[in-house]
Amino acid sequence: MFKFDTEKYSPVIGAVGNVLTWYNFALFMPFLHIISKSFFPLENETYREVLSFLALSVGLFIRPLGAAIFGPIGDKLGRQKAISISILLMAVPTICIGLLPDYSGIGIWAPILLVVCRALQGISMGGEYTAAMVHLVEKAPIHRRGFYGSWSDAGSQVGVLMGCGALVGLDSCFSAEEVYSFAWRIPFLCAVVLVPFAFFAPGKQSAKKKKEKESIINMLIDHKKEVGCTIAVTAFSAVGFYTLLTFFPYFLVSKGILSLRDATLCSTWANIVIVFVVLGAGYISDYFSRKPFLIFGIIGVTITAYIMFLMEVKDFRYWMALHVAYGFFISVYYSCRAAFFAEAFPAKVRCTAVSLSLSIAQAIFGGLTPVIMSYLTSSSIKVIAIIPITFVAIIAIYALTLLKDRTGEKLI
Repeated sequence: MFKFDTEKYSPVIGAVGNVLTWYNFALFMPFLHIISKSFFPLENETYREVLSFLALSVGLFIRPLGAAIFGPIGDKLGRQKAISISILLMAVPTICIGLLPDYSGIGIWAPILLVVCRALQGISMGGEYTAAMVHLVEKAPIHRRGFYGSWSDAGSQVGVLMGCGALVGLDSCFSAEEVYSFAWRIPFLCAVVLVPFAFFAPGKQSAKKKKEKESIINMLIDHKKEVGCTIAVTAFSAVGFYTLLTFFPYFLVSKGILSLRDATLCSTWANIVIVFVVLGAGYISDYFSRKPFLIFGIIGVTITAYIMFLMEVKDFRYWMALHVAYGFFISVYYSCRAAFFAEAFPAKVRCTAVSLSLSIAQAIFGGLTPVIMSYLTSSSIKVIAIIPITFVAIIAIYALTLLKDRTGEKLI
């Protein structure tokens, strides 16, 4: 009888599962404008905008809880166990969002249940994404960790790209009224294809581990510098990512600068650039070192963000060019961060440390980005909108100077 070797192909399974998981988690972003009208039908545009962004951000605020749950599972029972359980936890609430009646159907329960589903998605993401990231780096040959690790972030961008593509596809098949009425639910119901990936985990623990007398908390304290610096470096990607793919599409549409379709196309092409540049730069990073790629990406994103915030030109080509440039620079940053973070921690605490560090940064900085940016861009003084990304860029570069670059070294 044919038996599928899940251990042999676990990196591939993890990468594909990561793509589908991110597709489900990221669907909220391109569909945010539609969801806000269905579940937060307030006459005051500002209140509706803030509530919609908060509903989106719940998935980020709750991610540390997912990391606290799935990080130890990954360290004690194996990376694939954590990945599989969290994948199932992502699929169920996404399907539920697609089936959930809107405000006109069940009133206040509609936004409440929507937030619950989003919270469950966040718990899942707090475990699956970083477990897959660590798993890919650990499975890589010593001189290919940057390239292997880049597949985790490339996979996440493919998932986001699929989410944007879903909206573009609906726009081609349905009228705007139909999309806002019922068709937007179809991509969420497609989450059913994610369920089989929850059952691909190896039946036994991937690596036997000796019992550690030292607690996880104590181990994290022993690596407090690495944890703090990882949070600081991730803070930049949290602000940069959600500024590009959550705030800007909503901002451009709500301000009447671009149509929903054109704003989505800009995000889509930015994601296409990110996927290919992440893999290429990740491959090249193995021949040099990680830090120059991270710093170059941070500086490039910051400069591009300055231009995007200070201009309000109603020209699709202009915004497309800026989105592509932004996507290029942030992908250089993403290209080797998985390997850089995984190489910073020993195996016994790696999954927990990376999961918590990334999730805390995403919760604090990523979760607040849309709300803060919405407030800052409402001011007549445009330049203040640059404050968040400038701040996180400075602390990220400083944190990088404190961490050792372990490119080409054995995992500790």
